[in-house]
Amino acid sequence: MNFLLKYKLHILFIYILLAFPFFYFVYKFGVLLGGYEDAKSYFKLFDDLNSKEVPSPFNLRLLSSAIINLLHRTGLVYNTECAIDAFPGVDKSYFFTNVIYNFLCVSVTCFSLFTVFVKLGFSKSLSFLAGVLYLLGFGTIFYMIMPGVDALSVLIFTWALYFYLKRKYTIIPLLVLLIFQREYYFLAFMLMTILDFFKFGKAKYFVHIFIVSFGCWTVYFLLRKYVFLTPHWHYQTSGAFLISAIFDMRVDFVTMIRQSLMTMNIYFIYLFVLLFKKAKAYKINSYYFYVTLLLILQITILSIATLSGNNNGRYLYFSTPFILYLIIMEISPLIKIEILEPVKEQEELR
Repeated sequence: MNFLLKYKLHILFIYILLAFPFFYFVYKFGVLLGGYEDAKSYFKLFDDLNSKEVPSPFNLRLLSSAIINLLHRTGLVYNTECAIDAFPGVDKSYFFTNVIYNFLCVSVTCFSLFTVFVKLGFSKSLSFLAGVLYLLGFGTIFYMIMPGVDALSVLIFTWALYFYLKRKYTIIPLLVLLIFQREYYFLAFMLMTILDFFKFGKAKYFVHIFIVSFGCWTVYFLLRKYVFLTPHWHYQTSGAFLISAIFDMRVDFVTMIRQSLMTMNIYFIYLFVLLFKKAKAYKINSYYFYVTLLLILQITILSIATLSGNNNGRYLYFSTPFILYLIIMEISPLIKIEILEPVKEQEELR
């Protein structure tokens, strides 16, 4: 028991219990409709990491796929009647393995958010709340627990963000891992390092992390274009096509905006906190607000260039740990003010 308390593993157990209903709901009632066609490619990759039937860029998402492949080899499966049974072309055992893997990643991510934010100096109650908010985020159940490989992506980013905020080079191995997991984060870190370089005194750390992020993105791009290339979405590796797509605007903006707004409940909480503090004339960190707007602009341009408009909201959700950091950063002094002001009023009345 002392061991559990020392490493706060009882908090992890609480998150597992909180996340379990989401896991069971997805496994019991989840189906692969049009928005989850990618999962069918991933199931082939889980079965054979060298499968030639898996299109790019899915065939590069090897980190999660390798872990799921090993987990599937254990024979772990809960054979009960599920909605996925109506899809005879889907291997139910891989469906279960993928969902339980995602459930575990989400639970550990919640715990990691708690751990990271406590390490950053926030209260345990606010840090625990951050994990709960991630669990209740729109994208957690629809993108992270549903079949796919990105639950691990957010977990890796959570720790990468921590090392970045602490200005530690331990972030570098995590960035290297992301080459075979989720390439978007290289672009996000490149943007953040440029902005932070000019905001926080032109420190060499930001230059180094920019170089590493750019290097990792370059490696990913070359691997996709020359090693893992398939005819599917090959145009996404063409610079001329990406530029022309931006100016041609062949994206259904109504659908893209609607889908993006649906996924942004956590970002709206952040905006609500800022508006509340503005209404109360409390100080807000406007710099980070502008950073979030630029991150949104960046991913929107990328979605337009790659003709991935309907996935814009899903890509935005990858930055959720950063948004949660901003939320509790804004709430932390607010709580102190709300507690101290009534006490001050009572003392004045006396």
